[in-house]
Amino acid sequence: MSRDGLVGLAARGFLSAFGTWKAVLLALALNAALAFAIVRPVGVALHETLDRSPWADVLLKSADATFFVHFTRQHPDVLGNVATAEDLVTGVSPSRRGGDAALAKLLPKGGAMTSLLAFGMLNLALASLLAGGFAGRFGASKDRSSLSAFAADCGTYGLSSLVLGALTFGLVVAAWRWLYVGTGQLYDPDDFRYEWQAVLLMLLRLGLFLVAAGTARALAAFARASMGLAGSPNLVRALGQSVGTILRRPARALALEVICGSAAIAPLVLWGLFAPTWDGADTSRFFMILAGQQLVVFFRIAARAAHLGAATAWLRGARTVASPAAAEATPAGFAA
Repeated sequence: MSRDGLVGLAARGFLSAFGTWKAVLLALALNAALAFAIVRPVGVALHETLDRSPWADVLLKSADATFFVHFTRQHPDVLGNVATAEDLVTGVSPSRRGGDAALAKLLPKGGAMTSLLAFGMLNLALASLLAGGFAGRFGASKDRSSLSAFAADCGTYGLSSLVLGALTFGLVVAAWRWLYVGTGQLYDPDDFRYEWQAVLLMLLRLGLFLVAAGTARALAAFARASMGLAGSPNLVRALGQSVGTILRRPARALALEVICGSAAIAPLVLWGLFAPTWDGADTSRFFMILAGQQLVVFFRIAARAAHLGAATAWLRGARTVASPAAAEATPAGFAA
């Protein structure tokens, strides 16, 4: 395995991420606080609605009852408009239901769906701020595990990193709107003779969106890595170097994003397949499940930080190669 190969870069990124384990634990604690802030009100609303109530007794005793459908119909104030949230994720245009095609119609309003959207925006801002701290630590030559140095780097690179986060979010939303939803409005799936043709086109649209989103994420990662290595929050310079790096090796940059992104998604998939359930009685089992969930989130945070660490290793290696070449090209008279 080459040190500067894709797998080698990813491995070095994970080593860098685990080297800043204190910062990863801080990110885990902040994420848990945000998750509690959104889950707690929903849990209280569910308990108030379903605990020992005649409505709940009738629903649970019904032979053909579908809990989720009945609950969202009878109590739309708890979760909000779930159908609109599904359209937002799948990219279904509201025009397919005879309404206006305005994008605002795809935004959920009311209930936990709106809170989830706000939580996502707040989580994005927090992740961007912490990414500035990780960029500073990965670019430093010492004190990588220092929490105080990490906090100082969050202050130094935080604003530039927040701008990069907003830029990435805007590019991803634009890609979703025009490459996925927009292209889906160019045809009607019912016009195809075979269903597989519509499915194939949908997968092609999804692939275009994923490539664009991955490129946007790679752009932000290399820009943050450039700031950390330069020791300067100069955003214009960092973006210029990031764009140049991606244009020189676009396939390699996207492959690195795929590797680190897959490493971040894999724990969620495994947890969804093999996670135990809680019967509501065994307290020790509850804490075991909670610990497993936090371990999954910890690894996801580390995987996202590893992408930034791998980008830093890439740029550092490129500078190391470029420096001897520049020294050899300098005439002896000038070198003296």
